[in-house]
Amino acid sequence: MKVLTFGEMMLRLKPQGNNRIMQSDAFEAAYGGAEANVAVSLALLGNDSAYLTKLP
Repeated sequence: MKVLTFGEMMLRLKPQGNNRIMQSDAFEAAYGGAEANVAVSLALLGNDSAYLTKLP
């Protein structure tokens, strides 16, 4: 099955460890979004999937 998902890419910035935002010097970046997660999940299940988005 071929699947194309499209939507916006999300970026989550999280302080390292258990620090609060004001206590942290660096952040961990995690990319995702519902559409991207669906494409990745389908690819892991063996389907031919792709993700289409537009980044500024």
